[in-house]
Amino acid sequence: MKSNITIRPASLNDLEQVYSIELNAFLEPYPKELLRLLLFLSPRTFLVVEVNKSVVGYVIGVIRKGYLGHIISVAIEENFRRKGLGKLLMRTLEDNLLASNCYIFRLEVRESNFIAHNLYLALDYKDAYIIPNYYRDGESAIVMFKII
Repeated sequence: MKSNITIRPASLNDLEQVYSIELNAFLEPYPKELLRLLLFLSPRTFLVVEVNKSVVGYVIGVIRKGYLGHIISVAIEENFRRKGLGKLLMRTLEDNLLASNCYIFRLEVRESNFIAHNLYLALDYKDAYIIPNYYRDGESAIVMFKII
């Protein structure tokens, strides 16, 4: 992809675009107010990716127990998927979490989300266990971990 790509911390000005991506990417999108709260609680680990100065994706991580980086959400606008932006966001988030002394990363992914699951496997995440009925529609989640 020959474009000007930038990854940077999200700002309040990005919230509308992040929320729009969230609505289009997930069956159970997070409410805008939760995204706003996460932005204020985790400014170094709520990142956006811009292509030609337009926000086309984001990733959110939080630090738990001082050493666990929990990836809350990652999403890319549909027209920009499968171009390596999700992987780039994840790697940047992991670097930021490592800089904050997190050496274990955790995430949950829908069992039916093969594309995301394969992305995480490619990033060296390992399946740990399944949480039955994790999502409101009854679908189970695969919990994945990566230890640095």
